[in-house]
Parts: sequence; structure tokens; C-alpha cells
Amino acid sequence: MHQNLRRIPFFSELPGNVLKAISAKLHLERYRKGEVVFVEGGSGDSMYLIESGQVKVVSDMNGEERLFAYLGPGNFFGEMALLLGEPRSATVKVDIDAELWVLHKADMDELLEQYPAIAVTISRELSRRLRETDKQPTRRHEYRVVAVIGERIGDLALSLARQTGERVLLFDLGGLRRSELDLEALSHPGVTLLDSQSTSYLMTGGLAESLGSLVEKFDRVLLCILPQKDEVAIKAVELADVTVHIGPGKENWVKQTAIKGHWHVANEPAAIDRAARRIAQRLVGLALSSGGARGIAHIGVLRVLEEEGILIDLIAGASAGSLFGALYAAGLSLDEITAFALGLKDKVDLRGRLWDFNLPPRSGLIRGQRTLDYIDKILGHKTFSDLKVPLYIMAADVISGEEVTLDSGSVAEAVRASISVIGIFSPAFVQDRHLIDGGAVNPVPTGILAQKGADIIIASNVISGLEEQARRRREKKEESSPNFLGVVMNMMGIMEREIIKTKMMPVDVVINPRVGIYSFMEFDKAEEIIRLGEEAAQQEMGRIKEMISLRRKG
Repeated sequence: MHQNLRRIPFFSELPGNVLKAISAKLHLERYRKGEVVFVEGGSGDSMYLIESGQVKVVSDMNGEERLFAYLGPGNFFGEMALLLGEPRSATVKVDIDAELWVLHKADMDELLEQYPAIAVTISRELSRRLRETDKQPTRRHEYRVVAVIGERIGDLALSLARQTGERVLLFDLGGLRRSELDLEALSHPGVTLLDSQSTSYLMTGGLAESLGSLVEKFDRVLLCILPQKDEVAIKAVELADVTVHIGPGKENWVKQTAIKGHWHVANEPAAIDRAARRIAQRLVGLALSSGGARGIAHIGVLRVLEEEGILIDLIAGASAGSLFGALYAAGLSLDEITAFALGLKDKVDLRGRLWDFNLPPRSGLIRGQRTLDYIDKILGHKTFSDLKVPLYIMAADVISGEEVTLDSGSVAEAVRASISVIGIFSPAFVQDRHLIDGGAVNPVPTGILAQKGADIIIASNVISGLEEQARRRREKKEESSPNFLGVVMNMMGIMEREIIKTKMMPVDVVINPRVGIYSFMEFDKAEEIIRLGEEAAQQEMGRIKEMISLRRKG
């Protein structure tokens, strides 16, 4: 044991007789994944040396768990509280089944008395740790060990390595289909294959002990397992931070065993790439605001993001944002979406046959059935499950006033509900609710993106401020009183500006196209509005790339 202590920096300079004395005082404890070694605020009566496995150091005093570090074999923890006689400053939980050598305070005191050299080593270590305490950033919870079942596991490893520059290990526990494994994955310098029969990286003692060593050598470890329930597969799922099933098939035992998360991924390149970004915690969510014709600027924003290689993994939209977000999520090209926007000036004209008026108007001037049919045709009659990119559409329940998120069923029906400006359109009856304009409750829906797992949230906000609105009136010499439509739209704008002050969070980057000089109905200015969207996105591109780079390093 004293030779193992020699490999730990804290003990490396101590004489051999001192290390033997310390070894005699240590005793071994075994912990299962998920068990707590000690809790923040507890008494510090022992320190721990990691023989195998992995632990994570967290703080959850304020009800929200923050991750500080992962520690593997050769690391130690708990010494600060033991030496200073203070309460534990963090909680330590076992992340991979671990064997820990424990040294109690009474034994440490005895050793200090017999071997003063230990005190010198301790003082150096305390000084170093105290200097670094304020430098350590809070880390995010990570998917470092991933159990993978199904097809194209090699493609997932390759995608991870390419998109992140990380070191990825394919640890074959019987589930890797060698005949289907893309040789390109193994030729990538960031991907390593390890067979379960190999001894190159393995420690004796089983899977948990092996993982404790492997996570120190690789950024991600993919455990390739069979879908059949056996001892190895069960253990792999238990130890994994998340379990990913690629391709068809559902294994009930996996879902029941994978208490930390179970994702089902389609056997498609785009879906596998998105799963890789999710594992790497680099999912990009885009919120598209309401705003009538001004929402056409979202097309310009999307075009710049696409040209710069910024892949969008989640979209949330309200009102106009829901329309253009749906077109993009459905797989229409930006050229097709632009052509659609340029044609709106004719569609919204009274001769465009888009309006079916209510006579007499009861709950709205326009019934909205023609609008629904037109949108459904453009979208190819798609449901949310048919979309290329996950989409969340915001609407408001006109009866209860509740915010409603639509993410299932007909996409066109959801868009029709979200664009239903109160007083103009009759409420849409969707999923047993009477729904109206999503901008009435959440005009820039960033919160839903955070709830659905987006790591980087970008907002495209075309809702103008008061100064822009006043400028528009001056430039266009709008001195007369607005008509009915103008009154309704101005009321919506006022309400949306107030809602944004409290609801547009969290967000990493806000793109603000300067489209306030245009009214809600100026669809004939589509080309100019798209250009302003492009300019605004280009101005923020440096910040967006910086955020993605930070996620890659973090």
C-alpha cells in the first residue's frame, strides 16, 4: 500500500518509513454508485484516498446542486476539514463504484506527533489549496460514461470526437457490431477502441474499477452493450451517466435500470450528431419572438447561423416566431422559407383569399380555417414527430390565461393557435383548449429551451422598444389616429415589451434586428427585414462562437 501512496503527489516526498506508518493506519471502505461519502456541513473526522472508482464533489446547500470536481484513482479528499477542524465545505458522492482508503483524525493526530515531516507536507498542500479555491470554476454535471445500445455506435463516437475535439473511448462489452462499425471512426485520432478482453487499460477487479481509471485517460467512455439483459449490461447501465439507445427497439429493462437518464436516438446522421452534442452539453436552442411582419427578420438570423455552421438543436417560437420556426424545423430550405415570406404580401391582401371573415364577428374578425389550411399545406401536413428539429410553440389559454406549450400533434394547428392575435383571429381549439397568440404570455420563449436541455440559448427578438416605435412614427409622419388593426397591434406590442422584462430568461445571446421602423403588417418589406436580421446576427456571431467555445472547454 505504501508504494501506492508514493504515486499520490500529497505523499510523494515523504520518507518510506512514514509512508509505511500511514499505510498501517488506513482501512478500506467500499461504496456503490450514488452513495454519499459525507455531506456539506458535517464534521470532518477523516480523509479519503481513492483506490478505484470515481467520486464527484458538489455543493447543494442552497437547494441546487453545483458540481466542483470529479476525482478518480490516486486522488484524495476530505483532508481540509480534518486538518483545520472545520465542517465539510462540500458533499462527496460516488459516481462510479469506489474503493476508498480512510484515515481517521485520531490516527492522523498520532502520526503527526510521531512524524513531524507530515506537518510540513500538510502546510504546503493547505497553502496550495487555499490559493486555488477562488480560481476553481463551478463545473457542469457531465455525461462522461455513456452506455450505448444499438446501431452506429461508431458513428456516435466519431461525431463526438469531431465536434468536440475530445478523446473518446469505445469500450466494447459485447454490443459493438464490428461488421457495421465505420472504419472511419477508428481512423480518427480522437477515437480509441478497447475490447473487454484486453488488459491494456484495465485494472483488476471489474467494470467499476476499470472505469475509475479510464475516465482519467479519456474525456468520454462509451460502454457498448448488448440489448439483452445480462450482468454486464445491467452493471454498465447502472454505472453510466446516461444510456443511449440508437435505432429501433425498446428494452423495458434498460428504461427501468437507467435511473440517471435514457435517450432514444433515431438511426439517422443528424439525430446521432445531435445526441453527440447533447452528451457534450453543446445543444444550441433558438428562441424566435413574436412580432408580425417584423418576424420575417428571423429568416435572416437563421441564414447567418446556418452559413456560420451553427447547428440549431431546439427551437421555440411565439406567434410569428412559431411560423418561421416551424418552417425551418420541418426541413424547408432557407431559400424556400424566403420565397414563402416574399409571397406573404399578396396572401395577406384582401384579394389573397387567405381571410375567412366571421359575420357577425363573435370571438374574432377572422375564423382562421383558410389560414390553417394554407399553413398545413406549406408544412406538408407534418406533425411534431415528423420534424427535423424539436420545436416548442407557445400559446395562451384564453379561458384560464395559462401559458401553453405545444409540442405534439399537428404543427399547423399549433402555429395557427400561436398567431391568433386576440380580436383579429378567433381562438383556435387545440387539445381541448381555446388558444390565442403566444406573444400574449411569452413573446420570447427562452425558458422552455432551458427546460428541454439547451446548453446555449440564443434569442432572436424583433419586438421593438418605445424609441424605435416613436422613430417609425416620425419617419413615416404618422400623425393620425391608428385604425382598429393598428390599435390592437400597438396594444400587443406594449404588453409584449412589459412581459419581456420579466420572462426572457435564461439567455446567452440576444440578437436584436433593428426592425422597429416597420409595422406589424408591412409584409411588402420582407427583403429589407430579412437583411436587417442578417446584419443583427452577424454582429452577435463573435459572442455566439465564444459561448460554444466555452462549452467545449468547460
